[in-house]
Amino acid sequence: MCGVIEGLTLSHDIGHLWCAVLEAYAYALRHHVEVLRDMGHPADRFFVSDGGSQSRAWMGIVADVMGAPVQRLGGHPGSCLGAAWTAAVGVGLADWEGIGAFVSDAGQIEPTAENIAAYERGYARFRELTND
Repeated sequence: MCGVIEGLTLSHDIGHLWCAVLEAYAYALRHHVEVLRDMGHPADRFFVSDGGSQSRAWMGIVADVMGAPVQRLGGHPGSCLGAAWTAAVGVGLADWEGIGAFVSDAGQIEPTAENIAAYERGYARFRELTND
């Protein structure tokens, strides 16, 4: 396994590197969603919670890369609830509607139309670089 930050020059600073890390993570999320869709599991709504979701900048990048709104959840007691609820839905003991009893709406992050095209190009390059 190896990694690359393509296009890095001496004019870039730590902020550019940090942004590149957030963008790469968002590209990886998008790739996972595409794999799920290819397997017949469409994912059209995106919910976020816990630490990273508190960053409007990062969630803005995720919304732009996904080309879709990102719904932030408040009051979420932790990722273990999401894992347990997913398992319960998987075995037929719960449905997705019931999770609303544990979380609240913490606002939605909309994608920025002018950023979507740039992230489309960035994602295409990401896939070129990561495609085996």
